[in-house]
Amino acid sequence: MIVCICNNVNTDTINTAIEAGARSVNCIKQETGASACCGKCQFKVNRLLNEFEEQELMPSASKVQSIEA
Repeated sequence: MIVCICNNVNTDTINTAIEAGARSVNCIKQETGASACCGKCQFKVNRLLNEFEEQELMPSASKVQSIEA
């Protein structure tokens, strides 16, 4: 899905930048160009950053092991 219409930046590009270490809108802007023109996509970029942080904080089901009594 296109996030930044001005610079034709999609979610995959932004997620790749986040996975590579970008942790702010300014970092995403520098790495991808998203939010560098009009700024209307800044909300979407923030949402992607927040979603990534939530995933990092929540352990996945595959990491949780059951303990048998």
